[in-house]
Amino acid sequence: MSFAAWNVRGLNDPSKHSEVRHFISSNSISLFGLLESRVKVNNLDNVVRNICNKWLYTSNHNVSLSGRVVVAWNPSNLSFVPALVTEQAIHGHAICTNNVCIHVSFVYGLCNREARKSLWGELSHYTDMFRNEPWVVLGDFNVTRFGTEHASSSINTNAMQDFNKEVSIAELEDLMCTGCVYTWNNRRQGDGAIAKKLDRALGNWQWFKSLGDTYAHFHPLGIFDHSPVTIQMRARQQYRGRPFKFLNHWSKDDRFL
Repeated sequence: MSFAAWNVRGLNDPSKHSEVRHFISSNSISLFGLLESRVKVNNLDNVVRNICNKWLYTSNHNVSLSGRVVVAWNPSNLSFVPALVTEQAIHGHAICTNNVCIHVSFVYGLCNREARKSLWGELSHYTDMFRNEPWVVLGDFNVTRFGTEHASSSINTNAMQDFNKEVSIAELEDLMCTGCVYTWNNRRQGDGAIAKKLDRALGNWQWFKSLGDTYAHFHPLGIFDHSPVTIQMRARQQYRGRPFKFLNHWSKDDRFL
């Protein structure tokens, strides 16, 4: 069973439906965050049914007319319960068939530095609430963390500093990852080519403690300009026979044990 997120930059074209449908099938996706859908709310049901019939879904159309975040899931494998829906994210709980609860936030960060500050505030808000159970945050943050994540520039901007400060405050860290280093490019050649790591998956300490063997894989872009990211769910250990339930006393140094 896998979770995934993908900035599809518009999902009204049937050829994109086919691409996403094939991706779901070939990667055994059970929970999917489709970002920057640009699908009008009155057409959303048709689009979702064409991609993954019989799946359930929710979106942030009530706060974003363009439907920046759509979350769809296979009810045979899990249920997804939204906890907070905002312009830049859908935060919720994925409850698997074995009653394991994992907190998941699907993110589409706005392009403007000031606008993203509300997203950073949301992540800070959930830090304590999700502290004792696995929490993963994945999607398109529209900002890099490090100079090495830009193919042609190593400048450390104020926006990057904001992002790294929030990652520290929210007690998150990047999952181990494989695949594409730069997750977005502008599809140009030569001097005009730009490539960056805008998409990522981050976990809290409890994620690393209980699911430390999981990793994020960034797939080829396909017909889109962003890489999709998948997380293959694999339980690492158990506590007293109950999945993902651990003693409350642990330190920061435990997160990679």
